[in-house]
Amino acid sequence: MSHCRCERPSLNDRRPDFCRRCGVKHNRRILSSDTTLAEFQAEVAKLPGVTPGIFTDSFRRERAGRVEFGLKYLGRDNCAEGLEEAADGFNYACFAWLNDRRAGTEAIDPELLTAAHHFALAHAALERKRRQ
Repeated sequence: MSHCRCERPSLNDRRPDFCRRCGVKHNRRILSSDTTLAEFQAEVAKLPGVTPGIFTDSFRRERAGRVEFGLKYLGRDNCAEGLEEAADGFNYACFAWLNDRRAGTEAIDPELLTAAHHFALAHAALERKRRQ
């Protein structure tokens, strides 16, 4: 069976398994769903230092965006988007430190340094992926 090959697939409101643009069925393996997200999360869960909180938040945020954003992820540079998010996360760690400083604590909390480090590593990994 053939699957939608549109550069920018679109969800059909009446027949969600089919592309609104070409009328051909979507390949379920490339659709963001509870199933594909769980498959990705299962691989990430094998990595050291991963805690379950990321999976809960990931499911919550993906489900919230599923209706609003649909299949936009299939037509955008997701690594570029991730680079911006990693930079934002890095900045949030800095902002948390500035809140601590405002409260009278000069030293940067080691947990904030760990978070900033991981955001920096995520940024570097996404840069490498974009160069492939």
